[in-house]
Amino acid sequence: MPNISTALPQGVVCRSLQCHPDERGWLTEVFREEWHTDVQPVQWNAVYSRPNTLRGMHVHVHQDYLFLAQGEMLLVLKDLRPDSPTFNLTVSTRLLGTEPAAWMVPTGVAHGFYFPVESLTLYGLSHVWSRERDTGFRWDDPDFDFHWPTQNPILSERDAHALSLQEVRHSLQGTILK
Repeated sequence: MPNISTALPQGVVCRSLQCHPDERGWLTEVFREEWHTDVQPVQWNAVYSRPNTLRGMHVHVHQDYLFLAQGEMLLVLKDLRPDSPTFNLTVSTRLLGTEPAAWMVPTGVAHGFYFPVESLTLYGLSHVWSRERDTGFRWDDPDFDFHWPTQNPILSERDAHALSLQEVRHSLQGTILK
C-alpha cells in the first residue's frame, strides 16, 4: 500500500490489493463488484507510458478506478468541488507497480499522472469516455501551484494546449462541481 502521509480529497479511496506471485510471475485481483467501490466501470483502458510522460490535469464527469500494473507513477489530485470539505486540497503520492493498490477518484477531483519510468496503467470509467464530457487544465498553470519533478515532460497535444485552472473552474460551475 502506498505511503500516504496526508489527507486525501473527500471520496478518494485507496484499496490495497493482494499480489499472488509464483514461478510463472504474479496475479493480482484488480476489481471485484463485491468490493462496493462506488465505481461500476463500463469502460476499461490500458495505458502504456514512456519515461517522462505527464498525463493531465484531467477532470471527468465520471468516476475513475486506477491501477498501476507496472512501473512508477506520481499521482496528483486536486479537489475542485466547492461544496467539498477538502475543496482546493492538492495532494500527491508515489505509486509503485510492485505495491498493488486500486484508487477510486470521484467526479470533480482533478488528477494527473507523471511517469518517471516506463509504466502500464489500467483504469475503469463509470461512464463511456467522450471528449465532450472531459476537460482539464494545464499541468504547469501558475494558479495550480504544484511543482512536478520535470520541466519538459512528454505531453499529448490536448494536455499541451489545455485550459487554465480558472477557465476550467468557470466552465464547470453548476455542473459536476457540486
